[in-house]
Amino acid sequence: MNSLSNENDEEIDSEEEGSDNEVNPKKKNEKRTDFATGFKFVDTVQEYNYDAWSEITKYLKKKPSATLDDKINKIRKEKKKKAGASADTEKLNTKLDVDTEEQAELDEDDDMSEEDSESGLSSVEDNIPDSVRIKSKKGKKKSQKRSVEEMLTEDNVSEETKNFFQDAPAFHETLTFQEMNLSRPLLKALTIMKFAHPTPIQSATIPVALLGKDVCGCAATGTGKTAAFMLPILERLLYKPKQAPVTRVLILLPTRELAVQVFEVSLKLAQLTNIKIGLATGGLDIKTQETVLKSNPDIIIATPGRLIDHLQNTPSFNIENIEVLILDEADRMLDEYFADQMKEIIQQCSSNRQTMLFSATMSDKVKDLAAVSLKSPVKIFVNNNTDVAFNLHQEFIRVRETREGDREAIVAALVNRIFHDHTIVFMQTKVQTHRMHIVLGLLGVKVGELHGNLSQTQRLETLKHFKEESIDVLLATDLAARGLDIPNVKTVINFTMPATIQHYVHRVGRTARAGRSGRAITLVGENERKLLQEILKRATLAVKRRTVKPEVIAKYREQIDKIEPDIKRVLHEEQEEKELRITELQAHKASKMVEHHKEIFSRPKRTWFQTHKERVDEQKRQRLDMGDPSISKKERKLEKFKKLATPEDRAEFELKKAADYQARVAKRMRKAKPIRAVNERDDRPKKAKTSKNKQKSKISSFDRELTDTSRSAVSKHRQGPATYKERKELGLIKNKAQPNKKFKSKSRYRRK
Repeated sequence: MNSLSNENDEEIDSEEEGSDNEVNPKKKNEKRTDFATGFKFVDTVQEYNYDAWSEITKYLKKKPSATLDDKINKIRKEKKKKAGASADTEKLNTKLDVDTEEQAELDEDDDMSEEDSESGLSSVEDNIPDSVRIKSKKGKKKSQKRSVEEMLTEDNVSEETKNFFQDAPAFHETLTFQEMNLSRPLLKALTIMKFAHPTPIQSATIPVALLGKDVCGCAATGTGKTAAFMLPILERLLYKPKQAPVTRVLILLPTRELAVQVFEVSLKLAQLTNIKIGLATGGLDIKTQETVLKSNPDIIIATPGRLIDHLQNTPSFNIENIEVLILDEADRMLDEYFADQMKEIIQQCSSNRQTMLFSATMSDKVKDLAAVSLKSPVKIFVNNNTDVAFNLHQEFIRVRETREGDREAIVAALVNRIFHDHTIVFMQTKVQTHRMHIVLGLLGVKVGELHGNLSQTQRLETLKHFKEESIDVLLATDLAARGLDIPNVKTVINFTMPATIQHYVHRVGRTARAGRSGRAITLVGENERKLLQEILKRATLAVKRRTVKPEVIAKYREQIDKIEPDIKRVLHEEQEEKELRITELQAHKASKMVEHHKEIFSRPKRTWFQTHKERVDEQKRQRLDMGDPSISKKERKLEKFKKLATPEDRAEFELKKAADYQARVAKRMRKAKPIRAVNERDDRPKKAKTSKNKQKSKISSFDRELTDTSRSAVSKHRQGPATYKERKELGLIKNKAQPNKKFKSKSRYRRK
């Protein structure tokens, strides 16, 4: 066979050599190769898949040394040595008992009777009023998907909203990615990422976005909104004109973690194209970002603050040629916190652009959407603003008013006994999150924390470890509540009830994503019942009440009390290390300033689009909007008046104040006067009242001095008259013009 193939090869070469239409004739001695010299087969699927983390690592700063887990492991090892073999045997027996109790509890929870399933909260009839009872599973469920026509024909939608939005074209749920006319590189990337069928938001958005229309989209969290706006962008950029590199797409997000996640997904979708994507977020290496932005990537994924920093301080970088502007989590981007920053960014963007807004809790208020200059947007609301995932099982644990201190013990019991892995626990504050990390770590749980006090490198490393299942439980603040797509999250636990229903939807949206089922457990105190009732009204599945036995809570609370000295020890060691690290950084900074003094002071300072006073005023306005009690009522009224920009607004404000004053006066006049008894003496003419000054004038000076018991009067009485006028009034000084001869001294006559 080999000789035959060689003969055939020679015949083909000879024919091509003698042909009249030869273009690139091959040499006689040239060896034909079927594969490239550097080609090799991959061994695993992981090597075939595109690794976006390698692109993210170049933005990371030097990795700090994380010592918290080391301290926790050191304390646990010390305790194990002290306990001895007998304690280990006892611990093993206890664990067997716990496993038995756990299995019994799981059987009790999962195998609920049909009656309990239908009523949902039948065991708390005395706590939940009948008006907020949940419909049974057998009853008619709320529709999870509503067409745009149904939403626009509702009675509560204003005429202004109907005129502002355009009707979205009808879409079919059976539509596939191949039928959307996407390019082959994108279809192959979708296959690699295992995207088999588009979700409803993708089926509705991609055809409209490819037409270049503005879009306002709302869908439940975890339904693939990132791919819904990235696929039409990449399809558009594949046919970009070949000219100098220009930034054409800007994607803005509220948090750093969400920006990094969108960056990672975008790299995977564009892995088979030549489209360049840049990242600009806070906490990452600013020099690397400047280098990337100067090369003018096709797409920039950024947070507002860092983007404005680069616009002010990075030469040869601007967003004047932006063709597509996307706001992910748009309701957060349009609130008061980002108002001034978004105004500055939108002013620098091109006016002829396509704008797309996406969120799970999107507002349809025209005044908010008009702030980003939407032009006849298409409204695509696949789900209600407050809908949770249809396959999410919601549970609540009641915390008595006198047992608020049991929250830590309840969470520790849930994590240790039932929800061992793929669990996210949302806390309200950063301090409580850090303390809970120490508590669960000392109890033997593989746990990590995610909040604003950590560096960006630590935050991304924690997310990576949780995705790779190196840690079982992730403790997080609301920093991780929006948009983060962490695969295979089974359970979300809320340490406290969130502030609003929107926060609750975003938190529990970390589980039950992409068609999977999930469980959300929330600890509810007596002061949090109002929001619970609102959640129950919107629930489509039966909501259960989970009970933790008092003896279990007491057991874990006792364990937490025992490790309290260890918790204080860890916190104390961390504080000492922090102070030492700050001292080292200050010394290093001082040495660098001495060494590179001229270079540092000759370097231009970084500027900001606001002055210091404007930033202070903005922070004060935000405190006013959040209802900070430290701001006086007078300052509130003054700030309210400053918000009135036009003369008409100020005149209307003054007229309203005058009308309010007149209303108060009229109310005071209409108020009934008290009824007095009429006596005969009242008929007599009353004497005219004399003023206090006249009454004082009738009192003689002798009586006034006699009754004056003030400190100055007593002092004057003891020391005598002090001034010349007082002595003259008392007759102690005689008039020199008419001296009394009777009292002349003899010495005076002798001198004469």
